[in-house]
Amino acid sequence: MKRITYRRTLTALALISTCGLLAAGCASSAGSSDGTGAPKLVRAGVIGEQSDEGRAMESATLTYASHSLTNTLDPIKGRTSAWLGGTEMAAIYDVLVRWDPESAEIVPQLAESITEAPDRLSWTVRLRDGVTFSNGDTLDASAVIASTNRMTEGNATNSDQFRANVRSVEAPDPSTVTYNLKNPWSDFPTLLTSGFGMITHSDSFRDGKFVEPIGAGPFTVESVNPGFELVLAPREDYWGGKPRIGELKFVDLQGEQPMVDALKAGEVQMAYLRGGEAIDTMRADFPGYYEPVSMVDNGLLNIREGRAAHDIRVRQAIAKAIDPTVINERSRKGLNSPGLEMFQEWSTMHGSIPGPTPDIEAARKLVDEAKADGYDGKLTFAALSDPASTDLALAMQSLLHNVGFEVEIQPNATKNDIAKVFYVTHDFDVSVAGTAVPDSAPLLRLQGLLTTGSSQNVSGYSNPTMDEVIFQIQTAGTEDERRAGFEKMQTILNEDVPILPLGSGANFITWAPNVHDAKSGMDGLTLFDKVWISD
Repeated sequence: MKRITYRRTLTALALISTCGLLAAGCASSAGSSDGTGAPKLVRAGVIGEQSDEGRAMESATLTYASHSLTNTLDPIKGRTSAWLGGTEMAAIYDVLVRWDPESAEIVPQLAESITEAPDRLSWTVRLRDGVTFSNGDTLDASAVIASTNRMTEGNATNSDQFRANVRSVEAPDPSTVTYNLKNPWSDFPTLLTSGFGMITHSDSFRDGKFVEPIGAGPFTVESVNPGFELVLAPREDYWGGKPRIGELKFVDLQGEQPMVDALKAGEVQMAYLRGGEAIDTMRADFPGYYEPVSMVDNGLLNIREGRAAHDIRVRQAIAKAIDPTVINERSRKGLNSPGLEMFQEWSTMHGSIPGPTPDIEAARKLVDEAKADGYDGKLTFAALSDPASTDLALAMQSLLHNVGFEVEIQPNATKNDIAKVFYVTHDFDVSVAGTAVPDSAPLLRLQGLLTTGSSQNVSGYSNPTMDEVIFQIQTAGTEDERRAGFEKMQTILNEDVPILPLGSGANFITWAPNVHDAKSGMDGLTLFDKVWISD
């Protein structure tokens, strides 16, 4: 077996114009400029000046403003993406491996190593010695397998991909776990950076129900008010040593402007930001982890039978009606990078196939044709009710009205509310969500969105040709082969329109200048085992 290097040409360099995702001057340490306003090369990683001087205040509380605070600590039922609860859960359960932006590699965390077999048909994880759960029990290979089985049986995030591609999971010895694959899967380790890498103890469940968070992470639960506040205490017996803070608190401030205000006032010390305006404001004075992402805004079309967008003419009319530049100006203050293609020029997966072309007259003609066949012209747009989301909904509504649609905006108070609309009730026609595809793992989220029958397939999309293209990308042996696969994917999307990319942007996990050694990686998922606050 070979030890994983898992380096991508990414070294996560992203091409960002001075008027696009990241304003001029904010990443001088990572890029270059000739002073003429030319594009900068910006690496996903920590930006901003910060001193390492000072003494650790080991009784201090670190308060982290979550993008959307999880309402459950069960990795099976919760969404383990970093902005929907993954960071909170990782503090309790830890992860087997993490993505390190400095090296652009998957590196061990709870695991001691992870290796891919020469035939690319298995991955082997070697566990660290001395790792225990918070109840004192040893974390061994049998615990990992039991946790993995609970994830798949409970239909956790990414369980569709796991079941479709993993033949078996075995424990050759108490410290080794081998994942045997049905076919090559280069991105498999990314599953172990979040949900499938969060190992739960069997006593967390009783009669098949989640009752208590027992994990191997650096913190334990002190108190919880679901959806509002989660308070964690450091573990004395954590395998990597007791964390050097007195308390870790997660809060939901219901919007990015409240996060900015709280950071500036010193009421919180860290925050997960995704809005261009908030990022532009905070990067001037605060350091943090900056991660360029594709499809930071992504149009979702519900194409299930009985919905308006089940008609291909309606979907194509929507695609031709939308001008992403207008969306960016009206709802993002021009701070994202608009475009209808999946991967823009800065991305390593950018190819030669453009996205759809806006065409107002063609859109009107398609709407008229659908109406002539009995369509009433109505669309329901699912939106959050915060100001930025409202601006986006109104911008989409205006563009769609312009070609003959009648759009009703359906407000949702919280991200958990709109997640229920997407994944449970499917009671919407059109929406916009932050898909946020990182170059470090460009397929995984799209695979969930576009694979037939996937639990993450919000649109209800099904196309065997797309399924085959996804398989080709997954099993590709080179980056050129993957890029060619994404070109095929873009071609199909232009015709079928189950989703509509609107532009790229960034995740920005920002912190106060006296916060040190937070480990942020893929999707902005952050680990706090080494974090400290200076006096």
